[in-house]
Amino acid sequence: MFNNITPVVKGIIILNVVFYIGTVFIAPGLYDTFALHFFEDPRFHFWQPISHMFMHDHQSFMHILMNMYVLLIFGPSLEKWMGDKKFIFFYLSSGIGAYLLTTGIDYFEYISLTQEWMDSGATEAIVQQRLFGTEINPNFWGVMVGASGCTFGVLAGFAYLYPNIKLQILFIPFPIAAKWLIGAYFAYETVATLGLTGVQDNIGHAAHVGGAIVGFVITWYWKRNSMDQYRWD
Repeated sequence: MFNNITPVVKGIIILNVVFYIGTVFIAPGLYDTFALHFFEDPRFHFWQPISHMFMHDHQSFMHILMNMYVLLIFGPSLEKWMGDKKFIFFYLSSGIGAYLLTTGIDYFEYISLTQEWMDSGATEAIVQQRLFGTEINPNFWGVMVGASGCTFGVLAGFAYLYPNIKLQILFIPFPIAAKWLIGAYFAYETVATLGLTGVQDNIGHAAHVGGAIVGFVITWYWKRNSMDQYRWD
């Protein structure tokens, strides 16, 4: 496994580990600075749409472990096919896609709640406090962290390029083609994004869907247009 790791995948994993150790153990005060806040939140900074992709839940080691495992397993195949510069673009674009879809949904909710509370007689200050909280109380949405949008882009790209590769998953006694296994995972995340599962969790399903869509579209476009003729490296 580790013999096949490619340079960019290796660098991304190292960067995620550095961010995790730095913001969880060394300087936890920076966690809120690099995590992604809603853009209307006073704690939002322009670098957060990028920095949050290298952050992970400080209360769950499994969050970073699973994301980096997915990147390690599926990322090198895409990097070898794309080349290192295009893979960096692909990876970050998937993360941006995750951010845009999540923010779009949050903005719609933000507009609806603001109007509802203002109509009920709440002042603007009260509305802002309800939405974004204080330094002591968490804000309405919480923060967004994680490479999941990026790794879902990787999964979608892999499933498109290598649809019939058999994948083995824990607790399932037989291998499943990538297109069916990853496709089913994407379908579930779409249903969860629409709120149709009835499950309340702290998972950014919309980020997964946004990352997968961008990852699929980029891979589809590059393959369709003979990407090798335009390789950047």
